[in-house]
Formats: sequence, C-alpha cells, structure tokens
Amino acid sequence: MPALNSKETVRQQYSDDKNLSARIKLHSKHSTNKKGFVPWLFEQYRFLSNDKILELGCGNGGQWEGRIEHLPPGCTLILSDYSEGMVDIVREKFSQKHPHNVSFMQIDIQSIPFQDESFNAVIANHMLYHVPDLNKALQEARRVLAADGCFYATTGGGGIREFSHNAVKMFDPETKAFSQTLAFNLQNGEEILTRYFPSVERSDYIDSLSVTETQDLVDWIKSSSTVSGYPEEMFNDLYEHFEGIRIREGAINIPKEAGLFICKK
Repeated sequence: MPALNSKETVRQQYSDDKNLSARIKLHSKHSTNKKGFVPWLFEQYRFLSNDKILELGCGNGGQWEGRIEHLPPGCTLILSDYSEGMVDIVREKFSQKHPHNVSFMQIDIQSIPFQDESFNAVIANHMLYHVPDLNKALQEARRVLAADGCFYATTGGGGIREFSHNAVKMFDPETKAFSQTLAFNLQNGEEILTRYFPSVERSDYIDSLSVTETQDLVDWIKSSSTVSGYPEEMFNDLYEHFEGIRIREGAINIPKEAGLFICKK
C-alpha cells in the first residue's frame, strides 16, 4: 500500500483536483455542522492590513472563493502547491479577478524559496501528513514566518478513516486501506508543533457526517490512494452495504474529527 507521505502518492493524488473535489463534496453536502469548516476557519484567522500571506498546499483554492476580496487592505496572498496541476487551477480561478494582490507558485514546503521572516501568516491546511520530511517542512515554515506572525495548520483525526477501514475490511479481512496513522494528526499535532513554536493553540471544529446520498460516500472512499487496485465489484458491494444502512436508518452517520493549530514564534 502506498505511503500517504510519499512524493509519488502526492503527485498521483493531486495531479488535478478530481480526488480532492470528491472529498470536499462529501463534507460540504453531508456535514451536520451547518456553519461549514471554511467559514469557521476564517473566523480563526487573524489577518491585518498589509499582511503577507502564504498558503502551502492550497489545492484547488476552494477556501478562498469569495473571500480574497474581504482581506484587509494591502494584504497580498501567495497560493502555492507541490502539484503543478493545482497551481494551474488556482491561477485560472483567481488571476484575472485578483491580478494585483494574489500570485501563484509551485512550492515544496520542505524548501520554501523565500527569505527569513517574509510572511505574517503561513497556512498549511490538511497537508502536513503528506510531507515526507515533516521536520524540514516545519523548520521552513517557521523560518519564513515573521517574528509576530502566525502559522495555521489544520488536520483530522480518526473518524471517517476508521469507519472506512472497517467497511472495506468486511470485504477484504486483510486490508490495510485507511489503516495508516496520519503522520500529523489532531492527536499528535500539538506535541509535534511545540518543538518548533513556543505558542501552540488547538481549536476543534465539532462536526459529524450524516450521509443521505450513498454514492458520495463511495466516491470519497474511491478517491483515496489506499484503495488503489481494488476491483470495481468491491465498490459495488460497499455501495449495497451502505445503501442498506441508509434505507434502515435514514442516513449513514459517521464521526468526524477536524481542527486547527495556531502557532506563534
């Protein structure tokens, strides 16, 4: 089974936003907390006028849609990703609408091409568990962060991954799908981050999933590299299993763990 933090896995998973979109779709349609993770996240950010903001691993830039125009005056934003395909997507989305305060770069968080203390805010959302050398990545994030700046990092915990592992295991008792512990997760994140930042604050987003369209859940599972190589018949079996739960209970209820770490030098 491919490692979640191998460069080849990341390259294949995020060559475009197909897999990411399937994951976002499940959460946006079926989360029980109607505030929404992204609106909650922007309530936690503390951006000031003229701040320089760097997002690492921006994906398809979905969190910024409709929000760039509400940044404080004078702010500049760099959207970056390890995947050239993702950078192309955000450039197409935002370059014409925000030509003066948003730029786009392909960046490996393990080697950020900026001078020390270049940014007031550095963001790494749901991506640190994909990084091969987490130590080097966090050293780099700290290095380019201004003395009074904030490093924002979101991640998940168990929840849907454990649920999905148990579901696949019914059809393949030896499966390793979704069994890998995330290298950076909600449970170990604070311990890891305090090695690099003297101030680390954890904030949990309380939520769960109540899935009423079974195919959305199957598509989420199929989007993971951990099930690559499984035949389509198994996904059909999973659909039938989940659909039976949905019919009996009205929805497929799944626990969810997500949160944010706010770090200061």
